Amino acid sequence: MSTSSQTCLRTAALALAALLLAACGTTKVVDTWQSDKIAPEAPEKMAVLVAWPDQLQRLVIERDMVARLRKEGVQAVESAELHGMRGKLTRENVEKALRNANADAAIIVFIIGGGASAGYERADYWMENIGTGVGGWYSPYFYDVYTVREGPGWEDKTTELMLETVYVDVRRIERVWSMVTESKDIEYQDVAERLSDRIVSQMKRADQI
Repeated sequence: MSTSSQTCLRTAALALAALLLAACGTTKVVDTWQSDKIAPEAPEKMAVLVAWPDQLQRLVIERDMVARLRKEGVQAVESAELHGMRGKLTRENVEKALRNANADAAIIVFIIGGGASAGYERADYWMENIGTGVGGWYSPYFYDVYTVREGPGWEDKTTELMLETVYVDVRRIERVWSMVTESKDIEYQDVAERLSDRIVSQMKRADQI
């Protein structure tokens, strides 16, 4: 195998590894909507409400999302810290609590789907040095020889989480915009960071930041 062939093989292996890493833990926007009646405005005080089944996880996600939004200059607050926003929530309780907190906007996140796909087997590849080669007619030179080995592989599963994020004008109790995101291969700790990035991007596009 020539030196150029070795270089191509190594480059291909690195490219494949990068592609596999990029495919894991991704979050993408799959749908968006914006009101044609209410123009987005920069919020003076925005509550972040994550409708999550586990209360402790909800607190962590809201905290991390608020921290990310504050870095962008958004006056965000965790809804779990507002009076009346603990325990089982109803629309009436949420509206009352937001108004009492003088919030003029709210980001509300709902889980609308998710689960695990069927398992699949992925081959286990690696490169192995199998010796030294000699090349050249008049000026012999030596080079390392590599081959690609394939192991038995392993079983893996792809998890999927679908979230709908809604920006609400609290003064009018009207949706201003919303988006649906799909995440794969993530734990709940990662949701806040990746979803916050999408929210920030959406707010920047709407000139709210």
